[in-house]
Amino acid sequence: MRDLLPKLRQIGFGSWDPLGLSKTWADGEAMADEYDRFLISALGKAVNRGGTDAVCEVLREAEVRMGLVDDGPADCRERAAREILEFACRHAVG
Repeated sequence: MRDLLPKLRQIGFGSWDPLGLSKTWADGEAMADEYDRFLISALGKAVNRGGTDAVCEVLREAEVRMGLVDDGPADCRERAAREILEFACRHAVG
């Protein structure tokens, strides 16, 4: 899984980023793992044949866990979900 994290982090900070950390994020920095557990869960949903809506749901649940009660921009979740699904397919994760 460790070799998959850089790409997942790229998706997390580049497409989703619910906390707005992308300006200060760099892989290897202290907060680089901020979204890891949520992205890994989303990847797990993708691997288990969850579609875009299912992966979006995982990301939305993560936002709520982070204290973001307002429904943030769905387009960011959808874009990230599509990228995670493509990533899972390309790398035949699972």
